[in-house]
Amino acid sequence: MKSRIKRLLKLASVIVFPAVALATSLPARALTPADQKEVQNFTLTDDFLKRFEAAAAEGGARAEENDPKKAAAMLSSIDAMSASIAKTPASKAALDRHGLTPRQAALGAIVLMRVQMTDEMLADPKQAKYVDKAKIPSAENMAFYHAHKAEIVKAFQRGKDD
Repeated sequence: MKSRIKRLLKLASVIVFPAVALATSLPARALTPADQKEVQNFTLTDDFLKRFEAAAAEGGARAEENDPKKAAAMLSSIDAMSASIAKTPASKAALDRHGLTPRQAALGAIVLMRVQMTDEMLADPKQAKYVDKAKIPSAENMAFYHAHKAEIVKAFQRGKDD
């Protein structure tokens, strides 16, 4: 389980930015209630996944922030994460080329990681009891994940190998 989470976090850091990787690894309380609602309401689509993967393939979506205190400040809200992403020229340019905003990328990365982690945890009876029922992704996002699981897993595998 830990190695899978590490691979997911590495892909998120390659695709989007350390802020998103950290946000997905921290307890859900790291985001505000309004942000949690926005994450829960974000719907994964074929179009989003195609654009997200294209931006990731460019390899330019990396943040420059490595200071833990500054990274923690970025995690205070999705607004802060989005602003951090927007300040990174390579990330912003890659997202712009593929028609995504920094906010969409941050939200989508969080949702993709949540659906994969939730799926893996629910499949393991020992881990299932630790799933926060209030944070389970929507049925639509779980169905999207299952329909695209091979593609998403392959993308995360590419992130691990980089």
